[in-house]
Amino acid sequence: MDRSEPRMPHMVDEDERRREISEATLRITEQRGASAVTIRAVADELGRSTAFVTNYVPSRAQLMFNALDHARDLWVNERDEATRRTSGVSRLVELSRWMCQTGTHDTALRSLWIEVIAGSGEEMKVVTDLTDDTCAEFHESASAAGLERAAEIADILYLYARGFHVKNVEDPANWNDVRVGRALEVLLTSLLTEPS
Repeated sequence: MDRSEPRMPHMVDEDERRREISEATLRITEQRGASAVTIRAVADELGRSTAFVTNYVPSRAQLMFNALDHARDLWVNERDEATRRTSGVSRLVELSRWMCQTGTHDTALRSLWIEVIAGSGEEMKVVTDLTDDTCAEFHESASAAGLERAAEIADILYLYARGFHVKNVEDPANWNDVRVGRALEVLLTSLLTEPS
């Protein structure tokens, strides 16, 4: 009879596992597109079984939700960093510029975002929470800048950035950061320059 101490079960960091699954989902999206994201593809990317994946993320829709959910904190931190030292009109301008650029995994995340929007259900919650939060940032920045018609200016800039996200997924070669940034500067000048 073995009288040694009973072995403690190995503690699994579920957040870490979901992060690994998120990164595998993004790699697949970047290499083959959002339509290629499946539980089997993610399991193969990780060198694991499908049971491993479904233990943490039970469906294809949840794979996309998981990737977007893990990106949320990164996006919020990047947004806050981009606008941290600004106020008034400068804050609104920097927020607009941040929304119209492409960072690590952004195109893949936008693809997943569009895929989730095309669906329905609880997966939409992370998308709407994040987009509502960003829209609120535009409204707060425009209002704090004391702009006449602040709400309309915030809506225009927000919708412009969201339009860029869709076109950047549809045709990234033509709708790149440089092209969109040039048009954004014209838009900002038109919206934020006081008539003489």
